[in-house]
Order: sequence, then C-alpha cells, then structure tokens
Amino acid sequence: MDLQHAVTHYRRLIKEVGWLEEGMAWTVILPISGRVSPQEAATRLIGGSRPELGELDPGLPDVVSFGRAGAATMLFEATGFSHAEDTHVLERLSENARVWHVSWNITGRRILVHAAQGKVLAQMLDFDPDWLHGIDPGSLREEAAILRGIGRHRPPTRYKTRVMAMVEHRTGARLDKQWLDRPQPALPLG
Repeated sequence: MDLQHAVTHYRRLIKEVGWLEEGMAWTVILPISGRVSPQEAATRLIGGSRPELGELDPGLPDVVSFGRAGAATMLFEATGFSHAEDTHVLERLSENARVWHVSWNITGRRILVHAAQGKVLAQMLDFDPDWLHGIDPGSLREEAAILRGIGRHRPPTRYKTRVMAMVEHRTGARLDKQWLDRPQPALPLG
C-alpha cells in the first residue's frame, strides 16, 4: 500500500467531514485467525452480555459504530472520547487479534495504541515518538519513525492523517465518507 496515497485520502476525508478535525476514535481489530463479527466486537467492548445493536449514524456522540473491512472489524466513535481506548477494553478486543486504536478530541488529547493477544503493547501519546511507551514499544517503531520525519511544529492535521494512513496500512481497513454517511450497526453507550 502506498502510504502517501492513504494520507491524501484522509486529508480529503477530514476536509469533507469537518467534525472529524475536532474528534474521533477509530479502533481496528485484525483477528489472528477467523473473524470478529460486529456483534462479537460489541460483546468484547462492554465485557459481558450480548448487546443488541441497532442502526445509527456514525456521527452521533456516545455511540460506537461497527463496520467490516475485509478481515478487519472497525469500531468508530465520533467525539474522540473513546470507550474502546480503556486498557481493559483494548485487552478484551485484542484477544486472538491485533488491534490498532487512534483517537483525538477537542481537549487536544491524541493517542495511537497497539494491542495484541490480550495485552496493550505500545502507546504513543500526542502522536509524539518521544512519548512512545509500553511493554513492547517496538511494535510501533515504524510508526514512530514516520511521525518523527514530519517535524515538531506542523499542523495537527498532518499527524492525524499520517496516523490514520498507518492504521490502514497495518490492517487494510479504510475509513471513508460513504461509510460515515450511512447508518451502521451501532451501540449507544451514553
């Protein structure tokens, strides 16, 4: 996959869907074997009972929307205040899977997280390679090198589009306007 092509796609997406600039959380589950259905992802998200999914607009606050992209399952939260970002939730989502999570919100918080096999391996706060930590920070070494190449004083959108492109590169999942414009299987968590 051409990373620059994906960066261009996400730059266009953020421009077309203006509210994405202020906040969003995108979590992608890539199973090691088999598939994780949206229903299974929702069950892992809440940590127990089998929740009933409805069809809702992905742009609503306090709603987790679910989608499929090839072998991957996506979770999307519009405001960037993410239920999926919690360490215990990422551990459940990453059982027999690899998970990448990217989010930002209006408070300025930005994070990229990688989890696998029930463990959060690495987190990069503020998309800053100097703030990469975890039990296996090397699992985000490639991403850190790319972000280090951007330089320090660039507009936040430069980082956001790069990180989204890196998640797509790792998972094959693509977030696009057509998906955001249609109701998706969703779980209200407000």
